[in-house]
Amino acid sequence: MSKRPSCPPLAAQYIAAAVPQADLFLFLHGEVQLDPGALARAVHLGRVSDAVVQPLMQMPAMRHPTPYAIKSAPHPFGHDLPFRQVNGLNMVVPRALLQRAGGPETGFTSPDHAAREMAFRFFNLGAYFSPLLVPNLAPTRPAGDLTADNRLMTELCPSRLDRPKDGFYRVPKVSIYIPAYNAARYIERAVESVLEQDVKDLEVCIANDGSRDDTLAVLERAFGDDPRVRWEDGANGGIGHASNRAVRMTRGLYVGQLDSDDVLKPGAIRTLTDYLDAHPRAVCCYSSAERIDADGNHIKNEYNWPVFSREKMMITSIAHHFRMFRRAAWERTTGFRSDIRNAIDYDMFLKLSETGAFHHVDQVLYQRRWHGRNTSFMHERSQTTNTYRVQTEALKRQGLDRFWDVHLPNPDEPRWVSYRNTSPNPRVFFYPNYDRANPYQNQLYRKAGHTHEIVEAPIASALRTLRQSGGAKRIIFHLHWVNFLFKDVRLKAQARRNVSAFLRDLAAFKHEGGRIVWTVHNVISHDAVFPDLETDLSQRIAELADVVHLHSAASLPEVRDTFHIDPDKVRISPHGNYFGVYPDFVARETARETLGLAPDDDVILFARQVRPYKGVGRLVTAFRKVLKERPKARLVIAGAMHHKVLRKLRPALSRAERSRILATDRFLDEPELQLFFRAADLAVFPYARILTSGSLILALSFGLPAIVPRVGMTEDVLGGTDAGILYDPATEGTLLAAMRTLLARKDNGTIGQMSEAALARAREQEWPDLAETLYSGL
Repeated sequence: MSKRPSCPPLAAQYIAAAVPQADLFLFLHGEVQLDPGALARAVHLGRVSDAVVQPLMQMPAMRHPTPYAIKSAPHPFGHDLPFRQVNGLNMVVPRALLQRAGGPETGFTSPDHAAREMAFRFFNLGAYFSPLLVPNLAPTRPAGDLTADNRLMTELCPSRLDRPKDGFYRVPKVSIYIPAYNAARYIERAVESVLEQDVKDLEVCIANDGSRDDTLAVLERAFGDDPRVRWEDGANGGIGHASNRAVRMTRGLYVGQLDSDDVLKPGAIRTLTDYLDAHPRAVCCYSSAERIDADGNHIKNEYNWPVFSREKMMITSIAHHFRMFRRAAWERTTGFRSDIRNAIDYDMFLKLSETGAFHHVDQVLYQRRWHGRNTSFMHERSQTTNTYRVQTEALKRQGLDRFWDVHLPNPDEPRWVSYRNTSPNPRVFFYPNYDRANPYQNQLYRKAGHTHEIVEAPIASALRTLRQSGGAKRIIFHLHWVNFLFKDVRLKAQARRNVSAFLRDLAAFKHEGGRIVWTVHNVISHDAVFPDLETDLSQRIAELADVVHLHSAASLPEVRDTFHIDPDKVRISPHGNYFGVYPDFVARETARETLGLAPDDDVILFARQVRPYKGVGRLVTAFRKVLKERPKARLVIAGAMHHKVLRKLRPALSRAERSRILATDRFLDEPELQLFFRAADLAVFPYARILTSGSLILALSFGLPAIVPRVGMTEDVLGGTDAGILYDPATEGTLLAAMRTLLARKDNGTIGQMSEAALARAREQEWPDLAETLYSGL
């Protein structure tokens, strides 16, 4: 009995015909349940990049899972062979990728094999894999003998797991590319040096760049009957153009570079492929080389820098021949430049080094032929000019060109390159950096980053840089929270040593000409273990600082109750809004359905981490009273619970009360936040101690009315508006009264007005330019 192919030819024809008509293609196979927001998520990510494959994946077991938790959900697609993890033919693919790679291979009978092989082609074209979580996914597994499918998979997919043995296959593991121009004299030997290697699983791809000699005739005579050697002819476009053509001919997982007049030494390919196989994080490895003359005689060993570093690579090309890289990594660059005559390889491997790790195998595996007609020899002056150009554009790709340029200390030594800071403004070193968990600092520095170089670095690095500059460059150290000094410290003596060392460096930095800016986020860290030490530390920082930054002028008296601040040092730069920072494409109905909330529930939200100072216990106590009056009330506590407040309540929660409280007890992914803010009717932040509330601004940015304690900053934000309610936490019953008031506004239909007021107030909260508010005059 014959088996049906997983993708019959008719289906393949349909896919090919449909490709020009859609932007995204959703492949489904087996039993698949899509939640209401699945297509919206797919479209949202599809708009980010046309190089993202979204394999469908069932939501894993976790606390209160949502299909938006793609970071929190453990998944295998961050590993080195993500294409092997796809769940059958269930994935979302952008049109551009499908056009380049093609659809499912029709020779497979198993959808699993067809999906994995197609995903390999996407992967090898540089695609990224990000799962699309769905409530249920059960691909149909084929029954019977899969020997033929396994054999075809081995032929078409050269990964180390699908093809463990060397041999001759339809799709090779290694591709060696050769750009050729008037290469008749040496190209036969170059190709032979590849075919003589102790590796069979390879191909040679040659792009003839309009040669005027017998290059094509030599190839036809020597390799016309060898299927491992392929070539294409084309008009002359230069070495960069020919290199791009040659690489695009390749099909292998790994791509090696060979010039048409050079020679690979025995073992070259195996040595580098073995390294790449064993080190999946490396995108490129390279060997050392020797120079030979026109007749193949050894002249000398080429320049050799033994250990790769990005810093050295920015000064000179240290990625020597023989070079081998992952085809997928090359696809994530812009390829070889065709607008310069030389320094083309330097430019290419600088770009490639920005995609992942490089490694130098310090063995001579390549012979570079020196015959007087080499490009770098024939055009040495333009080689130097183009090198500077390539380095300048590398700075630009990394966003450094506004502040740095290529510097030549000695014009008589044009290859002795350095870099110099050209910005007239001070460099800013900030610490600590918490932007991985909170976008606050990214937003804070966004405008100033156009005029000031802003770098994450501790005080020791700022001090070292200041000393290295010899006072020639102004440097600002911008300090944020100080709790990093006490992290994981249990003994007060150790805490005291940490504080002393930090203050010693801070004082030296100030004494030697540095400038200090301190943003005061809290009077004292909310969970301070050593409050007396931290108070003394804060006082000393305030004395050393040139600028003390507060988000609200009304916060100054609250801070001065604990430690003194010279009012002449204080500068006010308000906290900005979060428009456009988090994904926001979910409708209220979808959000509620996803979270299991009824359309007519009265949803009260507390968002972010639960810690003792945040007063969630008081919120739950007030909610219990609300619940007696409003049986459809729901309390949503969205965030990790470092403080197990629900267990400590007295009297304990009844089963009925607990059923009306949704507590995620985990960190929320950025795409998830919209679910909770869109599902809620109001937000409550019942902090016991507060100086600045980013959560309040976040709620307003989603148009959600908020209840917060009345302090200086919250009064500045909410006072005189209809965007929320301020209450006095010291007065019994005020939190409950505020909740009742907002719920009554929902009942009478005016809470929509409050939502509009919240959005309007958030729009007024623009992020200032720190160059003007904090750094001017320093």
